[in-house]
Amino acid sequence: MHDEYVQQLMARAKDGTISQREVKEIALAMSEGRAGRNLYRPLYAVARAGGPAYESLVADYVIHPEDPEVSALAVHVLTGQWGVGAKYREQILELLGSPEWDLDDDAFMAAVTGAGEILHDGFDAELLHTLLKLAEEGRGKYNDHLMQRVAVEAIARALGASLAESMRLPEGVTHAQWSQDLLAAAHDRLREAARQS
Repeated sequence: MHDEYVQQLMARAKDGTISQREVKEIALAMSEGRAGRNLYRPLYAVARAGGPAYESLVADYVIHPEDPEVSALAVHVLTGQWGVGAKYREQILELLGSPEWDLDDDAFMAAVTGAGEILHDGFDAELLHTLLKLAEEGRGKYNDHLMQRVAVEAIARALGASLAESMRLPEGVTHAQWSQDLLAAAHDRLREAARQS
């Protein structure tokens, strides 16, 4: 698949003019290893135009060391768009461990956000504990402040906030206070779950 053709497919997937026959051809080329080295655009086209019928193909790219951006796209589609991320919690947990191959943290950051989406749909103590640890302790990297902010937003989602509410401070509340309140609520939720088990 040459670049110009793939770019056109991506644009047509966005505007809804790609046919299901073409989506099927792209998916087949990907599964047979004929889609080339840059898989982001073909995967985007299949996910956007083909929808959840291609879940298994998209899931194959959640852990994709050859291109962390492809991994990030797969996580985003499965957790944020299709709401099936809980099926892939083990892979999400693996990505939350900051794999060495994810040099720019693309897959890791998608996993942080994706964990919040999974938790919004259902409780998972291990995922929530992992997000709390990231939000409170960071990882000791230069960009941890951004990551910690994203982790707090994911915790807001986990505790039931809408997507818009998870990224917007309540009026008259500082970011520090908002974060502290969310982290305390998450700890309470974990303690409550431990008492019930």
